[in-house]
Amino acid sequence: MSARKVITSVLAVGTTIAIAIDGYLLFLKADQASSTASTASSSTSTATSSSASSASSSSSSASSSTSSGLKDGTYSGKSVSTQWGDVQVQIKVSGGKITTVNVLKYPSDNDHSQQINDQALPVYKKEAVEAQSADIQQVSGATVTYEGFTQSLQNAITQAKES
Repeated sequence: MSARKVITSVLAVGTTIAIAIDGYLLFLKADQASSTASTASSSTSTATSSSASSASSSSSSASSSTSSGLKDGTYSGKSVSTQWGDVQVQIKVSGGKITTVNVLKYPSDNDHSQQINDQALPVYKKEAVEAQSADIQQVSGATVTYEGFTQSLQNAITQAKES
């Protein structure tokens, strides 16, 4: 009889721990997972370009400047070399705000890089427009692309401020 009580007690404790862990994952981690999933699922097209010139080019089409300090126009950030390939970003500024972010170059030489960047780049582009800066969240697994993206983005933003 004593062994039966021990087994019942162990099962009760185990069940309680499992319920506690499940509740934690369900209620506390769900908010993080849903926000990550919603930003990852928003798809935006990426433009690829095989530009022979890696020098940064900018063209401003208007001379209006607002309190943000960004002058309207289109600005290409410098091409940033990463261990997996070059990353280059282009921004369009309208009304003194970043309205569009395009990725001109990104690592896509192999399936793994392509899969990572297909997930990460739409998130990075969306966050850059929302943040109006290069201060964006990193997507797990896309650290190298993040570093190249943010450096090129910051260069384009700097060009828009200096124009």
